Amino acid sequence: MGRLTKEHKRALFIAEFLRRLREAAPGERVYMRVGDVFKDADVIELSEWQAARRLDGRGTDHGE
Repeated sequence: MGRLTKEHKRALFIAEFLRRLREAAPGERVYMRVGDVFKDADVIELSEWQAARRLDGRGTDHGE
């Protein structure tokens, strides 16, 4: 069996997390060990993201 790429591991992790969320009772917390699944993920500052949305004409999630 071949090795999984980081992107494939991330996709499997998210799929498993979503499955657990769907199966959880209302109000039940879902915990999963993250490990280094998102270790090399891009991190952006929220204000940069909001500014980009404003420039793109989409505003923010707060209706601005």
